[in-house]
Amino acid sequence: MITIIAIFETKPECAEAFKDLAAPCVEASRKEEGNVSYGLYTGKEDKSKFFFVEVWKDDEAIETHNASAHFQAFAGAFMPLCAKAPIIE
Repeated sequence: MITIIAIFETKPECAEAFKDLAAPCVEASRKEEGNVSYGLYTGKEDKSKFFFVEVWKDDEAIETHNASAHFQAFAGAFMPLCAKAPIIE
């Protein structure tokens, strides 16, 4: 299994819009064949900081996810809501 943690820091006024944008991606990603778990979490003290914690079966599942329509829609739209580029580990 492979775990991915992606950290996003939004502009404070864009936090709700970011959650709304991410919600369909989270829902659809959880239904993917190679997905073990997929969650979006908000920072405890900084509500404009978000953490995706994803667990995938293997690299092939990640590649399939990255090519999916729901991920591509999210990836093509999140940057204007962010204060800086995401950190993906």
